[in-house]
Amino acid sequence: MKINFVQIQNFRKLKNCRVNLSDNETLLVGANNSGKTSATDALICFLDKSRKITVTDFTLSNWSALNQYAES
Repeated sequence: MKINFVQIQNFRKLKNCRVNLSDNETLLVGANNSGKTSATDALICFLDKSRKITVTDFTLSNWSALNQYAES
């Protein structure tokens, strides 16, 4: 099976992004605090089932809705 792209939503500071993967290598290049590590960690969470997603992995803008859900 070949993964062509990764679509990431609401993971840390990544509200909505798509990473296209090439056949040989894919480089993530960007400024500090732009989401390179978050994109990599999201892929690791998908591929390594022992890696658990925690509440701090959710985008901060969604915490209000999560808190309302937890209170109900």
